[in-house]
Amino acid sequence: MNIEKELAKRLMDEGESGNRQEAYNHEIGFYELVASGNMARLEEALKTIGSTQSLGVLSSDKIRNVKYHTVILTALVSRFCIEAGLEISVAYNLSDIYIGLIDIAGSIDEVYAVQNDMLRSYCRKMSDLSKNRVVSRHIVVAIDYIRSHIQENLTVESIADSLSLNSSYLSKLFKQEMGITLSHYIRDQKINVACNMLRHLDESSLTIANYLGFSSQSHFIQVFKKSTGMTPEEYRRKNYHQSWMGDSEE
Repeated sequence: MNIEKELAKRLMDEGESGNRQEAYNHEIGFYELVASGNMARLEEALKTIGSTQSLGVLSSDKIRNVKYHTVILTALVSRFCIEAGLEISVAYNLSDIYIGLIDIAGSIDEVYAVQNDMLRSYCRKMSDLSKNRVVSRHIVVAIDYIRSHIQENLTVESIADSLSLNSSYLSKLFKQEMGITLSHYIRDQKINVACNMLRHLDESSLTIANYLGFSSQSHFIQVFKKSTGMTPEEYRRKNYHQSWMGDSEE
C-alpha cells in the first residue's frame, strides 16, 4: 500500500477536520476525567460512552475493531494517570491485565464490560492517591468536594459550609494532615487542570480562566505564572502535545 496516497485520499474524503478536532478535545477531556479520580462524574459519563462513541475503522471485523480501540483507550488512560501521579509499575501492570482481558473477550458487550471496569479501576486508583496520606474523614470529603467542584470559585468558607464545619477548624485540620494550606491545595488543583488543558487543548486563557472559576483572565494568568514561572501561553508553547508522546525533537 502507498501510505502517502492512502492518507491523501482519506483526508480528502474526510473533508473539514472540525469534527475530528471536536472528537479529539472530547477524548482528552475524558482521559482527564479518569485521571482526576472523580468517580461520580465517571459513572455519569459511562452511561453514554458505549452507545454514543463513534469508532474509526481499524479492522473490518467488528469485534476486533472494538478491541483495537479499547486497547488504545487503555494505553492512553494509563499514561494520563501516570502523568497525574499514579505509580508507573501499577499503571502498566493494570494496563497489561486489562489488555489481556480485552484479548479473550468473546463479544462486543464483553469488551465494553472490560472497558468500563478498566476505567473504574484507574479512576479509583487516582481517587485513592490523594487520600492515602489522610487520616480524618473530613479531609477525605473536602478533597472529594474540591475535585467535584473544581470549576467553581472555591474558598475555604464555601468548602467548610458544604461540610457543615467551622472554616478555622477545617483550615487547621487540612494543614495538619496534608502539609499545605487548604487555599494552596485548591490553587494547585486548579493549576494542574489548567496545565493539562494547555498541553492538550486549544482553549484560550480566557476560556480556561472561566472554566476554572477564576475571577478574571488577568487573575488566572497571575496565579498561573506564580505557580509555574511561566504565563499560560509560554507554558503551552513549551509543552503542547508533548506530555505523553515524548519529548519534542530538537
